Amino acid sequence: MKLTRLLIVATTLLATLVCAMLGRILWGEWNHYTAASDGLHTLQLVQRAMTAAEKLSVERGPVNGVLGDPLPGDPAKQARLRTARAASDQALLELELAVAMHAGDMPGLRAAAHLAALQRALQQARHSVDQLAAQPLPARGDAQLTATIEQMFALVPRVLDTVTAYTGVTEQAYPRIGKILMKARFAVELREYAGRLGSRLTVALAAQQPLSETEHAQLQFLRGQVEQLRRLLELPATTVDDDPRVQAALRAMNQHYFGRGLALIDGIEQASRAGRPYGLDTSQLALRYVPLMAPILQVRDALLQAALDQAMRDFDAARRELWLACLTGLMILLALTLLVLIMRRRVVLPLLGATRAIVRLGRGDFGATPAGTDRPDEVGDLMRALASLRQASLDKQQLEQERGHLIEELKLSAETDYLTGILNRRAFTAAGNQRLRRAQEQQLSLAVILFDVDHFKAVNDRYGHDVGDQVLIQISAMVRTELRDGEVLARYGGEEFVVMPGHCDLATAHVVAERLRRAIAAAPLRLANGQLLTVTASFGVAASDQPQTTLDSLFQAADLALYRAKHRGRNCVES
Repeated sequence: MKLTRLLIVATTLLATLVCAMLGRILWGEWNHYTAASDGLHTLQLVQRAMTAAEKLSVERGPVNGVLGDPLPGDPAKQARLRTARAASDQALLELELAVAMHAGDMPGLRAAAHLAALQRALQQARHSVDQLAAQPLPARGDAQLTATIEQMFALVPRVLDTVTAYTGVTEQAYPRIGKILMKARFAVELREYAGRLGSRLTVALAAQQPLSETEHAQLQFLRGQVEQLRRLLELPATTVDDDPRVQAALRAMNQHYFGRGLALIDGIEQASRAGRPYGLDTSQLALRYVPLMAPILQVRDALLQAALDQAMRDFDAARRELWLACLTGLMILLALTLLVLIMRRRVVLPLLGATRAIVRLGRGDFGATPAGTDRPDEVGDLMRALASLRQASLDKQQLEQERGHLIEELKLSAETDYLTGILNRRAFTAAGNQRLRRAQEQQLSLAVILFDVDHFKAVNDRYGHDVGDQVLIQISAMVRTELRDGEVLARYGGEEFVVMPGHCDLATAHVVAERLRRAIAAAPLRLANGQLLTVTASFGVAASDQPQTTLDSLFQAADLALYRAKHRGRNCVES
């Protein structure tokens, strides 16, 4: 491929990779930005759901007042009920409008379905309240009052369930405010259980009768839930626990509700156990008890405001990062374009001239002097190097001859054992595989003889490594003299040697190995001090005429036979 075409391909590839990388970064920043935007909206949606839950919980106060009011009903109590219902309807309408903005996605569809079911349940609960309130006070049985109150109780969890799917989206977009939202929900649940605590007195106050043991147990259970939620709210687990707004709301909650509100409930329960008159009805309880629960909602609002502030900061940061990524991507593309133009003018075009000069030198045209040798930059260095190459090319033939001799020497060195001068393991493997293929093609048997010097380590330890080297050299020289033409000898490793005789079966190879063993044992080595050192060797023989046989399998079989020879007492041959 021509250099100019290669430049175009390389530039296109580089631009594609850079654009892909920038696109991936921009896509990630865009997703972060859109997730932040959606999460911010979802946070506002959660806030509306909690407000709707609050209004439905507040609505139970006037409901309790109406249910404990004898006929004809007090117009003031009826007016408070209508006002509370209007506030609940307005909060639910605002929640419905917020959900409608996401009606196309799956969480929006589920939320719309939840809201529709909630509206039906709300109408049924209100119908039950109106129907029961229209009956004379003595006709309002405890079971009917309890069932009606339970219908109102069930509305608040359904409101919160409406935005459960969105809560996960918000926590995913803003992980840092996940715990803040959880605490805000604890505040909503605390307000709900506090309202239930007061509503559990409705039946007894409406009939002006003592609380049953079941109702006492329910009150104890609700107190436990309220206290547990209070501890969860006060547990330091978020980044806004030290926010002055949150701290002030918690102090107000402890002072008003957990101080005076629970004291009011305790006073009614104690009066019930003592058989004393309560001194107030359901409406009066609502007027005194409901305002004391307001600080709980202040805790919720403080937490939600802190979460909203955090979300706004994260949203602004995501928007800044998106703009920064766009500007950075644009600057990178401009820099890449400028770099390509500079490279083409200052590098590529001069290199094309150098390429033509090199081609002329390759063709043997040494007469033309490369242009540009006077340039002070790297291209000038290249041209000056080409001028030097012209002179160097004249000596090429002589260098090639010397190189051929050197390759031959290196090849011999690579295939020969440096100590004994025989083949090394690598060269033997190559020759052995070639002979094995030839034997399989001609359906001949092939044998491998593997042997090593007995107690060679003891020789090294007693006489030194120089004597050990002399042993290896003598054994290799003696075995070479015993072998016939065409039989291969190699040093397999350490004191271990391998012989591949001519094509023969196992019995013939065994005879060859026995001849070598006797020759080694009969040729002692004379040491420098005149002492004779007799060494022996153990042999393992393997042979095969099967076409699927491999050189490794022959080596393994010979190695096992060698192991048996050593186990049998050494200085012997095993096949």
